[in-house]
Amino acid sequence: MCPLLPGARAQTFQVLGDSVYEKKWSFKETNLLIKSDNLKAMDAAINAAKIARQEIEGYVVKNPDFRWSLEPIKLEGKNHRVIEMMADAGKIAGVGPFAAVAGAIAQLAAEAAIDAGAKNVLIENGGDIAIIGDSDFRVGIFAGGAKTSEKLGMLVRVKDLPIGVCTSSGTVGHSISFGAADAAVAVADDAAIADAAATAIANAVVGEDEKKSIGLGIARAKGIEKIRGCLIIRGKHLGAWGGIPEIVDANFEYDRGWK
Repeated sequence: MCPLLPGARAQTFQVLGDSVYEKKWSFKETNLLIKSDNLKAMDAAINAAKIARQEIEGYVVKNPDFRWSLEPIKLEGKNHRVIEMMADAGKIAGVGPFAAVAGAIAQLAAEAAIDAGAKNVLIENGGDIAIIGDSDFRVGIFAGGAKTSEKLGMLVRVKDLPIGVCTSSGTVGHSISFGAADAAVAVADDAAIADAAATAIANAVVGEDEKKSIGLGIARAKGIEKIRGCLIIRGKHLGAWGGIPEIVDANFEYDRGWK
């Protein structure tokens, strides 16, 4: 996983009595870190990601605006689910559909793993995370050079699942952002919506006054339907809104099968 990408970093989850496995898979811009209690289900997750990428690439050839638009796109006719997910997420957050690409692939991969027999699965795609299961999960937040980077995390309880935890940044990584947030983390029921929302929130974090810019990001988050809340980090400042998972120290020990 590229260390220069902002985002939530998968660290551990607690599974009593079960073995826990980890696998990585990369293809072009897609970089999956898969953590699950079922090896065969991990292969199903990778296959779902491959299919999603193929569908996206094929659609973009015929519809280049879907790739480059910074505004929501209206689809024509019936399309593959990943295309529908990205377009819907973009519409909800008021951004282009490709703002949801990493989250949508992660979400589909996680769902495929569950369908293949996994009880617990976490898919991280370049810092954007989809989690489904019946156990507690913990993720750490990477925010570049910000004071709190990799010092804070989220404790995702069973009651929070399923969940998407996605991040956008104006100071770290290659994603398009018009804001100055070191990390804008959005939380939603699924990762596609969280991914698009994170982009919209990060875009709103503007201005020289760091505290005020965080407030602008939170105001933007409040206007996005279907998200639970957000966490914004800029410099030495942090702001949070809504029903995000409990914020914890990220320097916790790896346990329950993780190395």
